[in-house]
Amino acid sequence: MIAKILVATDGSASSNRAIELAADLANVHNASLHAINVIRQIQIPPEMQNMARVESLGENRLSVLEFIANQILDDAESRVQAKGATLAKKSIGHEDPATSISKYAVKHGMDLVIVGTRGLNKVEALLMGSVSRKVAETCEVNCLIVR
Repeated sequence: MIAKILVATDGSASSNRAIELAADLANVHNASLHAINVIRQIQIPPEMQNMARVESLGENRLSVLEFIANQILDDAESRVQAKGATLAKKSIGHEDPATSISKYAVKHGMDLVIVGTRGLNKVEALLMGSVSRKVAETCEVNCLIVR
């Protein structure tokens, strides 16, 4: 039985497909749906910095990243609602993405974790690693990877 689903989103096309599938599965199984976005310690693109300044977030890096994460989660919620489902909880992780996703899933008793894949080729995956692969390998909860 699938009663609780966690979908991870980073705003990418593949994570948007994961959100839509998660919403469909939540509807079919009458499951509680949670979404998580994990803040990565990366360089913020100048466009996003400018957007954050306009939104009066100032120069605080964490504030900017949390603003972006909340925008991504709000978009996920809109996509879920468009599918006729409800997002029970939105969360932001602050460590390695695969670790954050896996820990959240276990802590909150999720039955299924759904993540998108960026479609890295074998060389890119070897050099950069893959969040979806790491989640599938390390998470104690069943995982579904969406292309």
